Amino acid sequence: MQQTIVMLFCICVNAHAAQKVHIYLDDQLDFELFNNANSKPENIAGATNKLVFANLGENTQMIFSKASFNRTIKIMEGADFPACTVNKINTVDRKSKFLFSLPVNFYWSHKLYTYNNNKPDMQAVLNSRGEISSLPEMFKEFQNKLIVIADNFSYGDFLDTQLQKVDKHNLVIRGGSDHYETVHRMFILGRVDFLLSYPAEFHRYSNNQELPVQSYHIANAPKVVIGHIMCNKNALSEKFIVKVNAVLMELYLSQEFIEAHTDYLPASEHSALDDYIKGYYQNKVVKSSN
Repeated sequence: MQQTIVMLFCICVNAHAAQKVHIYLDDQLDFELFNNANSKPENIAGATNKLVFANLGENTQMIFSKASFNRTIKIMEGADFPACTVNKINTVDRKSKFLFSLPVNFYWSHKLYTYNNNKPDMQAVLNSRGEISSLPEMFKEFQNKLIVIADNFSYGDFLDTQLQKVDKHNLVIRGGSDHYETVHRMFILGRVDFLLSYPAEFHRYSNNQELPVQSYHIANAPKVVIGHIMCNKNALSEKFIVKVNAVLMELYLSQEFIEAHTDYLPASEHSALDDYIKGYYQNKVVKSSN
């Protein structure tokens, strides 16, 4: 009888044990933000993810580790525990290998940045709307120019496909644990001619300086890029994603979720992004859950 009571007690304790989830981060600012309860976000990604994590409850214990994205992928592919990362675009290739949460953050799509000294030559590669017609075609005009991109980093299916067609001698690929900061620094220091970046992130890394640059949309690229929490495929990761999605369904359309985006955007863009998030919620999230 005593043995039975002990066994039942153990089962109850295990049932209420906190789920441990390993979150791997390739951004130093994210690592500092999520490891320090008093840290304040500096961008949309930090604000939205911190909001989600804060609402997961005590039964979810997150262990944050710093790792390059390449190392993160290797860990996720071999781990038998819940292993995740944040701010990842849901591409066709990734979807076949990993689990994705509902949208955590929404960014205006990447723009191509270049210095003003290239502006006179840009007219040859723009369409009637002032957009870059095609990145591969652009580098046929700028054969000796360089664009910096992050190693093993997705810019979304559309831009990834275009970048694959750019001649390799035009590409400067940077990896490492802080590749995101590295590519921006290379451009801001003038070591490369072009950079693909979210407008909000470009302003973040340029410290809102008025740099002598021009930015251009890419024709036919998605208007908004959506970031997700991405996890390895196992039963415990699935449970974690279910929890994250439940939190997001509660947060969508809340003022704090909207402000986690608009606090890092110019006032002129607040209304448009607010409308986009609400429209996305109604068209994609609500319909898919019915």
